[in-house]
Amino acid sequence: MKLYTFKQVLATAIMTCGLAACSSLIEVKPRTSIDSGTALTSQEAINAAVNAVYDALQSTDLYGRDLIALPEALSDNGRATNNSSRLVPEYQNQSGAHMINWTQDYYGINQANLVLDALTKVKLTDALRNSYEGQCLFLRALMYFDLVKAYAYMPTATISDYNRGGVPLILSGVLTLPQVTYPERATTDAVYTQILADLTAAIEKLSATAKTRGPIYATQGAAQALYSRVALYAGKYQEAADFATKALASGIGTFQPKANYIAGWRTAINPESMFEINFQTSENIGVNTSLQTTFTTLTAVGNRTTTGGFGDLVPTVALLADLESEKDASGAVLDIRRQLYELGTSGRGAVNTETTKFLGKNGTINLDNVPVIRISEMYLNRAEAYYRLGKEADAIKDLNTIRTRSGLAEKTTLTGAALLDEIIKQRRLEFAFEGHRFWDLKRLGRDIVKLPTTVPFTDYRILARIPIAEINNNPKLKQNYNY
Repeated sequence: MKLYTFKQVLATAIMTCGLAACSSLIEVKPRTSIDSGTALTSQEAINAAVNAVYDALQSTDLYGRDLIALPEALSDNGRATNNSSRLVPEYQNQSGAHMINWTQDYYGINQANLVLDALTKVKLTDALRNSYEGQCLFLRALMYFDLVKAYAYMPTATISDYNRGGVPLILSGVLTLPQVTYPERATTDAVYTQILADLTAAIEKLSATAKTRGPIYATQGAAQALYSRVALYAGKYQEAADFATKALASGIGTFQPKANYIAGWRTAINPESMFEINFQTSENIGVNTSLQTTFTTLTAVGNRTTTGGFGDLVPTVALLADLESEKDASGAVLDIRRQLYELGTSGRGAVNTETTKFLGKNGTINLDNVPVIRISEMYLNRAEAYYRLGKEADAIKDLNTIRTRSGLAEKTTLTGAALLDEIIKQRRLEFAFEGHRFWDLKRLGRDIVKLPTTVPFTDYRILARIPIAEINNNPKLKQNYNY
């Protein structure tokens, strides 16, 4: 998606909000640059700036790798190998080995804020202005959600003695040093309120008929889907269910039947995607840190003779056991999702079972679009929300939509805690190696049961460490406990 780039012009400025630089010049073809006074005064420049916000999400600190891989390493889904040892600290939950999305997310938030600030000053049609505004509100909401997930407790599970609040809320763009502010951390509830307010506005601004641009652009359906996820994390279960229903009816993303499910993971754009990060050929992250190299040594399905990546993170024995827990009379595994895992090569050392969800789907090794929200999630969001609301029959119906599509028999008698456990199990199996598991355990207040040692929910390492530079530059900013 990288049609244009931003050039940093305040490289020495360190913002308390975590930006690497406060402002940028836009390079708009065929001109080499636009000065900061006129940078966002035309439709061409606004379009470039919006594209740059999407591009910010490609960072390896965000959806290029870490927001997908690290929640698997930190949880009980992924086991780090010694092939490159890149994710060993996260797998071992070492102090400080956690998400590092603060700087890049706040950089993207600033870019979104600059566009939102400029929209009223640029001559645009109402439809185009609404589209740009809706997209930036969606993207800002996503980035704030990713921040508050990592650096704060969730409304549904908190350790009061360790709770230092949410993250700073900055809703205006910064172009010059005098504009830099030094805010304190907003409360967690305030951050979630702002995220949902942004998504509510985005849903209003994004036309319900603008579906042809999805899923690599924000759409009304994507905003409804993200609202469902955020509401679930916030414990707003009726809203989580209602917005899941709206997202399912939006026409964004196509729920795949069993016969097509595996094939959906072999196409450049997953047909289930409601929002995904697009990578063009020139944006290949490469052999050291791409998702393909992180998760597998394979270069193609079934080809164990050619070694490609490092296979730094592989499924745990416990995850594979869950995938293989239901079998037919002959002993064959019923769950079709098990087919997304196969033996890697010996080219990096020991042979491991590896996930093949990211396998150069865009036609080049190490080049994959990254699904952020898939339509399957809406059924499981709604199933859990219905359970919390006491609507167990409705919960079972949505649960069985996922189970039967996966090749498993319907569950008809589950109730109470057993029903919730099955819903959470299906979330684990459906979204393994897509960056969900750690957050699910965290919002549920559950211990992380893994080798080499269990990490209790009461452990301070559940939260990420705020960058030290941010703490040093802002006396109002409180570091998380024990860092």
